[in-house]
Amino acid sequence: MSTTVHENERPAARKLRLLDWCNRAFLAWYRLKTRVWYTHVFQSVGAKSTIFRPMLLVNVHHASIGERVLIRPGARIELVVTDPAAPPRLTIGSRVNIEQNVHIVCGSSIEIGDGATITGNVAIVDVEHPYEDVNDKVRIGDRIRTRGNYVSIGQGAFIGFGAVILPNVKIGRHAVVGAHSVVTRDVPDFCVAAGNPAQIMKRFNFETKCWEREKQ
Repeated sequence: MSTTVHENERPAARKLRLLDWCNRAFLAWYRLKTRVWYTHVFQSVGAKSTIFRPMLLVNVHHASIGERVLIRPGARIELVVTDPAAPPRLTIGSRVNIEQNVHIVCGSSIEIGDGATITGNVAIVDVEHPYEDVNDKVRIGDRIRTRGNYVSIGQGAFIGFGAVILPNVKIGRHAVVGAHSVVTRDVPDFCVAAGNPAQIMKRFNFETKCWEREKQ
């Protein structure tokens, strides 16, 4: 009976080993491509970082990437230069994971701290589209306001699937942003925020060593 079980398991084990081998081979290929190509495209790329197939890269010579960063397929990383004398600055720390289809548009300053996790379909933008002047003939999508704007994501932060991080927001260290949240204001260190607009839901109490629900 045990022999039969082992025999039945062998094809599945072979498939698993083949899948693991393919995944490792793809990772090695894109890591090599990152070293050969993307290090010359970005301002800097740290050791053992891997960029898979981005959807769009614009002006990324103003962007720096740390070590052991993983950027999954479909990323849109666009730096908008409105003033050549004051170019935008995108800084991605080390050990950052940026999952599939993440949308980053930087017109002034975006910083992503070491060890942060940006899950799939997240948008991080510091660019605004002014709509106030109804007589302006320029369509709203082409109007851009960037000066002085910023986004800062702290060390070890976790941004949930489909979240949107809007301009002039600071997300603290070890903060968690829930899936599909829209962040319009700061999230302090060691807090959980969720909703649209995102509200603080929990906060870590270092005296009790517990996550405590925030009183609404």
